[in-house]
Amino acid sequence: MTVTISARQAATASVLLWVFLITPPLRTALESSMLLHMLVQLPTLFLIGFALGWAWRQVPPQSITGRALSTLIRANRWGMTGLIAAAFTMTLWMLPRLLDSARLDFGFDVAKFLTVSLLGGLAVSVSWRATPAILRAVIHLEVVATLLRFGWGYLASEERLCLVYLVGDQQRTGGALLVLGAIYALIVVWRPLFGGLGIKSAGNSRPAV
Repeated sequence: MTVTISARQAATASVLLWVFLITPPLRTALESSMLLHMLVQLPTLFLIGFALGWAWRQVPPQSITGRALSTLIRANRWGMTGLIAAAFTMTLWMLPRLLDSARLDFGFDVAKFLTVSLLGGLAVSVSWRATPAILRAVIHLEVVATLLRFGWGYLASEERLCLVYLVGDQQRTGGALLVLGAIYALIVVWRPLFGGLGIKSAGNSRPAV
């Protein structure tokens, strides 16, 4: 049996999950470990934003939100503005100083929740369909490079880069980022080499609004 999820249901579920994640018990639990903070909480917030973007794209073009989306897409040529914002946002929240700030200051944490979801996931969701195939390939490569750079930096450092996380946790996170980068790279090259998952050509398609 096929289960169909409407845009309203997806948006509602995403908002509820976002609220659930920011409540003290779960937020504190996920941020108690650097590994959980970077590789569970941040990706989940990104996916929440991505789901919101998907729901936004399903609204009727004649509605107020549909017209707002059309205006945004026209200003977001080839998806560049949204993708640059997403790359900048996600890279910032992987830095040790901002991880510390998010862990110690609730105001910074709220900023993280909002920016990762909206300027990260939602921006990519809205921008990706308008991105040419060659630019998608470049973005995939940059994601792999970023994961490997941060992973190696955290793994190789013998000093605590984050005040709130111990060296052992930091190095485990680094190792996990290296593994994630390798898996992501394999997924990206799989289709060009073997005809499976990988970069999906955008062709000359235009985003639906």
